[in-house]
Amino acid sequence: MKVKSLHYSKSGNAQVISRRLGEIYKCVSDQIPPAYPCESEKIVFIGIETNRKVDRPVVDFCKSLSTARTQNVAFYIVGGADASILDPIKEDLKAKGINVPGETLVIPVKSGFFSKGKISDADVETAEKWASDITDSKLG
Repeated sequence: MKVKSLHYSKSGNAQVISRRLGEIYKCVSDQIPPAYPCESEKIVFIGIETNRKVDRPVVDFCKSLSTARTQNVAFYIVGGADASILDPIKEDLKAKGINVPGETLVIPVKSGFFSKGKISDADVETAEKWASDITDSKLG
């Protein structure tokens, strides 16, 4: 299965998951915007870090997607954001004929007063299971 794992990561948390998915699926793990565009991907995993909104580079990248670039896009959020912030992007993708399988995975990361939160091994395992459930399902 042709897969790409992309992330928009300010603190590096989404990048950790993206790299792990890249290892599992033996695919490219890259930042958004990627060095090379998606081309005929079966699925693109997109991870973002946010507590409130989707950053412009992610919005612009998703607008550039087409069915020639990917058939499926699955999202995960690292941070405290509600998954509904992705609804406009998902609706746009679906209108283009791109499937958005599964639920958006939300991994809350708690930050302390003096430190930024980091994802745990359990968080990475949760992301692995989520991705496996999606790839094991019948993708469009």
